[in-house]
Amino acid sequence: MKKFGALLLLTIGLATAASAEDDVTVESGVIEISTAGGRDLPIAIPRPKGSIDAVDEIWEVVRADLDRSGYFDVIDPDAYVEPLTAGIALGEFNFMDWALPDPVVLAKTGLGQSGDGMTAELWVYDVPGKRKLGAKRFTASGGSTRYVGHRISDEIILLVTGEPGIFTTKFAASNSSSGTKEISLVDIDGQGVTPITRNGSINLQPSWNATGDRIAYTSYRSGNPDLYVADLTNGKVHRISSRSGVNMGAAWHPLGTSIVATLSAGGSGGTDLFSLDPNNGAKLAQLTKAPGIDVSASFSPDGSQIAFSSERSGGVQIYVMPSTGGDARRITFQGGHNTDPAWSPTGDRIAFVGRDGHFDVFTVGVDGKGMERVTQDQGSNEDPCWSPDGRYLAFSSSRGGSENIWMSTADGRHQTQVTTGGGWTNPSWSPRLSW
Repeated sequence: MKKFGALLLLTIGLATAASAEDDVTVESGVIEISTAGGRDLPIAIPRPKGSIDAVDEIWEVVRADLDRSGYFDVIDPDAYVEPLTAGIALGEFNFMDWALPDPVVLAKTGLGQSGDGMTAELWVYDVPGKRKLGAKRFTASGGSTRYVGHRISDEIILLVTGEPGIFTTKFAASNSSSGTKEISLVDIDGQGVTPITRNGSINLQPSWNATGDRIAYTSYRSGNPDLYVADLTNGKVHRISSRSGVNMGAAWHPLGTSIVATLSAGGSGGTDLFSLDPNNGAKLAQLTKAPGIDVSASFSPDGSQIAFSSERSGGVQIYVMPSTGGDARRITFQGGHNTDPAWSPTGDRIAFVGRDGHFDVFTVGVDGKGMERVTQDQGSNEDPCWSPDGRYLAFSSSRGGSENIWMSTADGRHQTQVTTGGGWTNPSWSPRLSW
């Protein structure tokens, strides 16, 4: 079975990115930007040069991506006055033609065909400084048209901020559009849905490994909530835990050496966290033994600690403990029901769901300080997960009357809908993918 996704072949990197610090500053022709949602940076994206059929579709994808990113204010193309004959490379156009739409950043693209793939040449400019920020040329072999657009968006963000965008990543999520809950992959803009399960049962809580080639999830396909692992490189699925009671909530160790899952605690009515071998499900260690429920593990980026939910102190709260088990410290103290922790890839914050009338997404420092609200008065918001760069959160939200995946900057200032049609829950954000 072919790998899900496209094989990307990089050919020539023409320049490096500009440096970046907080928010946006424009002084003496220098652009510094790093905080998504911090401020809208005016950007112009002329229609790509090239005669291939997909030019307009790619142009639409790039503009939508950059608008969704929270970094940019994408200027309406109707405001452009540059002649259509202008080129994309430095010296092939006049910066004065961009004085009227007044962008700070100008991104020009050329597209061409290369065998069964597509080539893209990208030039990004600081307009006030009349200088090139950087350029890139790449070839995508066998990739979809939309994938090429997402790749261009990532490169523009890289050349402006110093770190690539997240538009070539994917979500794994549970979706009920077929009448049952199946696991599917979906692109960052809600397109490109690829089924992972088709068993006509209830499939929940997908979880990516760090290399993006395996997904663990819970399925009722055999009548019990059992734990499975899907290998995306060959399409094979293995059941790794079918113990009596629940087998769910899988979290991968960053090195892929183990999975921490929630298993029933021997007929007591509670659950505990166990470390399992990801290949055969063998128990490696029992990590919690407190009365009641312990659920929803999430590893720290270095794999040394685990955040989880527990009712050991009355109500459900977020705790942190060593990844080998042992003493746990409580980090949430506001509200009586806090669950579903997700540790940021930057290591400094943990997202979680708190019940405050509706369910809402919050973040808190790993020391329990500095709690911040991400959502409020917008339906129920659950299942938070972080982008691989830690700049964004995604979650399922019932705002609008049906559950869909939404994406937000980490501070909650810029929120956009990803999926449509309803029935989307349990999103898990992929790492940066090599396929």
